[in-house]
Amino acid sequence: MYFKHQHIIVLWILVLSCYVVQGQVYNTEVEAKINLEYNSEFIEIVGSAFNTTRINQSLRYVLSVIKSNPQNSNRSKNDQSGRIVLEPGQKKNLSSTTINSQEKDRIIILLLIYDAKDQLIGKDRIVLNGTEDEKEEAAARIDADNSYSQDARYEKEDGVELRGIVLEETKTKPGRDFYREFWGLYNRNNINAELVVKIKESLSLANNTKIEVFLGDEIIFEFIVRPQSDFIYAVAEEAVKRVFWRLKTLRKEQNKVQRY
Repeated sequence: MYFKHQHIIVLWILVLSCYVVQGQVYNTEVEAKINLEYNSEFIEIVGSAFNTTRINQSLRYVLSVIKSNPQNSNRSKNDQSGRIVLEPGQKKNLSSTTINSQEKDRIIILLLIYDAKDQLIGKDRIVLNGTEDEKEEAAARIDADNSYSQDARYEKEDGVELRGIVLEETKTKPGRDFYREFWGLYNRNNINAELVVKIKESLSLANNTKIEVFLGDEIIFEFIVRPQSDFIYAVAEEAVKRVFWRLKTLRKEQNKVQRY
């Protein structure tokens, strides 16, 4: 009887442990991100959400700035909240606020994102003017956020890996308009592909032109060009989504190979 009860207790501990571990996994379906931009007087805080799934996500968010002073026990909290729907592969800024760059209080910046069932699925946190470890963590975070340039990112210790390159080979004004729309969406979604993306326009039937979107050497999207602005924006959105999903598939395949 004792061993039977002991077995049941161990089983419940394992079940609860699995539940806790699963409950602590965030930023897999929707990634929460806090970005900081510094100038001489203010720090601009921008919270964003990135839908990494293939379905629409109905979300609720809370961006909090919590200030505390250990010397006088003063504490203040400012919340900004709202709701948003993100399409698959879409990234949007949620809310923004500013603080004084000369602030001396300990500041916790917290972004929480909840799904339609009000379950926490994404979070990010930055601490300013905290302990030495927290200061180092914040400095490393800011350096990482600012390490992207328009065309490249230096991230390999044994050399330089070019990332985020988008090449343009267009021939017409609608082709150039597509490239500009694509490049704007590509940047706003922080895709930063390790493979070169190429926008190539070529002649097609009946004096029309065709645009092909390459990821590396692979064509992942193509269409006959039409000059209407709404069409240009729609195909640019679709092309960015195709790039994102193909990159995600390639990265998963690479991770599988590395594990084997």
